[in-house]
Amino acid sequence: MLFKTKVTAMGLCFSLILGGQAFAGVTTANGWYEEEEIYYILGGVEARFTELGDNQLYVIGGDRVYQANVALFIPGERGYSPHWNVNVVHTAPDITLADIVMSPYVSEHYPEALFDDAADIMAAMAAGLVTIEQPGVVVLCPIISEKGAEAPGNTELPEEFPPFPDIF
Repeated sequence: MLFKTKVTAMGLCFSLILGGQAFAGVTTANGWYEEEEIYYILGGVEARFTELGDNQLYVIGGDRVYQANVALFIPGERGYSPHWNVNVVHTAPDITLADIVMSPYVSEHYPEALFDDAADIMAAMAAGLVTIEQPGVVVLCPIISEKGAEAPGNTELPEEFPPFPDIF
């Protein structure tokens, strides 16, 4: 079974559930990993770094603008770290949302999520449907369980988003 988690990133982390321990008072968010929903703590931007390790986070058009973010690795996988390199996904020139929706890379969860797997994002890039901007930002977002994300005292970010525009 997939390790279910919810993410939060805001200043100091007063609440976190990892390895059976519980701490309260953090902001959490949902995300996607290989077609499954995950959860993480929002720990904020790590100003000292422009890139760190192999873990990548894909934000579609911007951070949680149109959908939950997509993670490349989860705990237990080689390359996982709570430090994520941010990648912003945009429609490629002369490509629209309709072009992506008609592709084999769109999520089965669409319109909730256009993409829910990093491999599909990379394949869409290779097919010329999207571009990926690397702004040189690292965020601290440890993955936690859904129970941890919903723990009393934590603040969950909304899981509802506006519709995708034709280009993003």
